Amino acid sequence: MRTSLEWRKYYEQNANALLNIPWDIGAELTDDERSAIAASVQGFQAGESSEGRHLYRYAGKYAQETGDHDYLAAIKLFIGEEQRHARDLARFLQLNDIPTIQTTFADRVFRTLRHVLGGLEISISVLITAEIIAKVYYRALQQATNSVVLHTLCDQILRDELRHVEFQAEQLGKLRWRRKRTFLWFTMGMHRFLFWGTCIVVWHDHRKAFQRGGFNFRRFWRSCWGEFNEAFAISDRAIASMAVPAAAAAFVSHIEAMLNRGS
Repeated sequence: MRTSLEWRKYYEQNANALLNIPWDIGAELTDDERSAIAASVQGFQAGESSEGRHLYRYAGKYAQETGDHDYLAAIKLFIGEEQRHARDLARFLQLNDIPTIQTTFADRVFRTLRHVLGGLEISISVLITAEIIAKVYYRALQQATNSVVLHTLCDQILRDELRHVEFQAEQLGKLRWRRKRTFLWFTMGMHRFLFWGTCIVVWHDHRKAFQRGGFNFRRFWRSCWGEFNEAFAISDRAIASMAVPAAAAAFVSHIEAMLNRGS
């Protein structure tokens, strides 16, 4: 598990190691490709364009409570990467004479969940749900057209999202490690329910793009749940890595107490 300082350094280094997207190629989409992916990319671009004010505020509160100020710096850099995705997707749309849109129904639901329920854990839980599915989406989108620009852009986003999911999964582990096993199971059950519903909505709204990229519903569904299980295996390892030192410290404290009583 990386520390917040290590994540901050990762984001700083990643900003200087981006792929060269060949924007000069210009518009490449055929009419069939445009018809299959235009509305879908518009929707994902709108979802990536969040300013992250609420997440940053929750992260600031966490940093004050824990003294982990590198986490706040890492979150700021993370939000910057998401905004870069939005800018690049907007540029791709504009390059192909496809207008951007402000929001979608699914995007409004996600933002409402993050803002109304509030708190860092809820915000990250909703966010990681979208990012896990995004890993599957951009793999499909990468294969949906012959656009070199879009292929390279998806490659960059997929590289970023791989680390984004790790970052958020580890943080959820840090937030949940003190939780009793029964409550933790309940939490994961609710998260699985959220993920299940989100998968249904995403397939309904973006199935043309998925199918164009070679994903039928079965492949989409299995890929999403495979990514979900991998993400929360990371979270489980983070919980374990937090619990072991705490247990060791408690054991040492117990031994010292016994020795003191004996003396």
